[in-house]
Amino acid sequence: MTDEGVNDKPNRGDNEHSASAIFVELMRQAAAKAAVKPAPSTTEPSGDDAEKQPKAAGNGEPSLEPADEEHRIRRVRPRLVLRRPQPGSIAGGFFGTLSVVILSTALVATLLMFFVNPEFLNPAVVQGLQLERDEIIAGIAAAQPTPVQTPQWLRRIGIISGHRGRGQRLDYDPGAVCYDEYKRVVLTEESINYAVATRVVNNLEALNFTVDMLDEFDPRLVDYRADALVSIHANSCIDFGELVTGFIVSKSDARPDTGNDVFLRECIALNYAANIPLERSYNETEDMINNHAWRKIHPLTPGVILEMGFMLADKEILTGQHDLLAHAITMGILCYIENAGYSAGLPQSGRRSADYLVPLLATPTPIFGR
Repeated sequence: MTDEGVNDKPNRGDNEHSASAIFVELMRQAAAKAAVKPAPSTTEPSGDDAEKQPKAAGNGEPSLEPADEEHRIRRVRPRLVLRRPQPGSIAGGFFGTLSVVILSTALVATLLMFFVNPEFLNPAVVQGLQLERDEIIAGIAAAQPTPVQTPQWLRRIGIISGHRGRGQRLDYDPGAVCYDEYKRVVLTEESINYAVATRVVNNLEALNFTVDMLDEFDPRLVDYRADALVSIHANSCIDFGELVTGFIVSKSDARPDTGNDVFLRECIALNYAANIPLERSYNETEDMINNHAWRKIHPLTPGVILEMGFMLADKEILTGQHDLLAHAITMGILCYIENAGYSAGLPQSGRRSADYLVPLLATPTPIFGR
């Protein structure tokens, strides 16, 4: 065999090596295409950017560098977004807790009622609980509220000195006037009223009451609020041709015939009659029952007018017994202040309590401020 014949034979080892290399290179290129997808760029890289670009292989495909960290696939895990819990209201939480407690209590009570033997408890314990329950119920039924007396200085009393405080009023009524045979003024109602009213105020203030001395047309009468209001007057000095005597106590005709005004009226009348030797008269006039003061004071302020006597027939008492008159009026006011609203257990009419008489009336209503 010649050398030419030997050399003409193909070298199988070289051919096979070249095919394997080509196959491996193809596989690597395919993997590179799948792994690296560079973003398209309209400009040419320059400088350092050009060096970072993958180098082209001989066939125009980029070569893969194992150390190229920038072209690795980065897997981004989705972030778990947790919704914030909505703040609940305090009322909602309270009612929710209350509902749970009620349902739990009802459930436990139901279970005990159906599954617990009533004889499970000691009979002595059951009897003791029943006795305690009966004692508690009896104590509640027998308990009575203890009245707390209002301090005297918190009680306000108004005293009107009738026809006092003339001022500049053109319609002022000077009250009753007594004349002598020469038509000279010898006595005025205003002077009698003021002498008695000042003594009543002094008596009440000595007992620590808060007292307002008021004129006939006092501006303070508008919406005046007090525990009691007494307007002090003396009756006519006209000669009617016969003996006209006695005292009159009157309330507003617009006020009801029961309640505070009536109780105040009867307290004044009863104690005045017990101290002054005059009979009670019921000849009420329009000026008494529809007095201007009744249209001004507060509806809850009880008020009365006292006509202490007639200036002609009862002149001696009205001019010479001012202290006695003031004492009788003071006792009537105390009767009302200390007993209005406490009708239970009141003394019978005609019996004395703390030096004054208390009329027997059906349940006088509580006075203002009590």
